Amino acid sequence: MTTPSLAPRSGNPVPGRRADLDAAEVRMGRLRHERVRIPRCPALLHSAMQVMRVHAGRKSVLEVEFAGEEGTGLGPTLEFYALVGAELQRSSLRMWLNDEPREGEEDKRREEDELSSPHVSHDGRDDKPIGYYVMRPGGLFPAPLRQQSALCDRVCKYFHFLGIFLAKVLQDGRLVDLPLSASFLRLMCGEALCDEHLREIDPIRHRFLEEVTAAANQYDAIMADTSLTPEEQSARAAELTVSGATFAELALSMTHAGCGADDAERAQPLCAGGDAIEVGPENAREYATLSARWILRDGIARQMDAFTRGFASVFPPRRLRAFSHAELRLLLCGEHGPEWTREHLLQYTEPKLGYTKDSPGFLRLVQVLVEMSRRERKAFLQFATGCSSLPPGGLANLHPRLTVVRKVDAGDGSYPSVNTCVHYLKLPEYSCKEVLRERLLAATNERGFHLN
Repeated sequence: MTTPSLAPRSGNPVPGRRADLDAAEVRMGRLRHERVRIPRCPALLHSAMQVMRVHAGRKSVLEVEFAGEEGTGLGPTLEFYALVGAELQRSSLRMWLNDEPREGEEDKRREEDELSSPHVSHDGRDDKPIGYYVMRPGGLFPAPLRQQSALCDRVCKYFHFLGIFLAKVLQDGRLVDLPLSASFLRLMCGEALCDEHLREIDPIRHRFLEEVTAAANQYDAIMADTSLTPEEQSARAAELTVSGATFAELALSMTHAGCGADDAERAQPLCAGGDAIEVGPENAREYATLSARWILRDGIARQMDAFTRGFASVFPPRRLRAFSHAELRLLLCGEHGPEWTREHLLQYTEPKLGYTKDSPGFLRLVQVLVEMSRRERKAFLQFATGCSSLPPGGLANLHPRLTVVRKVDAGDGSYPSVNTCVHYLKLPEYSCKEVLRERLLAATNERGFHLN
């Protein structure tokens, strides 16, 4: 039996504070592996929640197979984590702050989704509509919700599962391509958030609250100006503006305006009777303070408590305090880029069985990989390794190394195939780079393990 381990992956360059964790662990023997078989869809998330609930307290490495598919071992397991990570980004779960596209922003939103969506093909097409996944420049952060509501009850179940899921990612040494915000990672590390963190969580609201606070400062200066009569003070206070509008024109109440689908979730009172209290320059500072506190603490309290309880069912969350949020991101998600150069590929990729580093077919592959977009690189990694991210340190720390062998009796009409468990790419000898690129990108869009 062993205690849960956060031992570094091979070659992991994350700083040595991990020794604080390892020193508290006593290892006896090896962790056993337990294999489960689940359906790929349509109830993947539900099946994953059941599996994680059973395995949370087990000190064993989880391996996953998909029902009706032949793939076994590391490849399907990594794809399971990737698919569940994508499911947790669904906007319909109502877990995360979500920037709804405004008029005139649809094209920009579509471009962002194509670059970041977990399941976008190389030609930009996706079987999911725009907005299906939550895509935010600052990453995923819990949506503040009315704490005593049916919606919050449901969302807390997902956050409890997320806690188990991420703890198992760390315990089993997996990677998951889940774009968590720096602020959420700080909460995982035990840090408290301050008003300044609102800038990265919700920059539009942060800018608005800054203007509200600036108007409150102007109001205080007006009230402190003894050269003005009470009538003049009132007149000047009434002329104060936020985003070009007076407080009377803004018609704010002491509530948080959320993005819920119904009125009960869109307007959350920030204090007792807040929906009946008008916001003016005299109480604008209190409104800004309460709004920030609702987003950073009060509105996500139950969600974070559920997350922590789920995480603690695998191993103590206090162990994450040894890391910074940036280090924790690397441990959970690897390098999101991913980035590589021709020199990296030649140094850290191994051609064998029909290919050498001087073979035209292998050099064509290197050139195609160098020219890939970020989206195409992620799709290639998912195809070849089962995970769309690279470990900390990039290709140099990918274990096993990516190996490229010649696929015998195959030409321009054939497709590459892979063995994801050992990062083994079987590549036909194509006649030109264009054919290689077309066949490789087509293969990376294949779902399941038909080319594995």
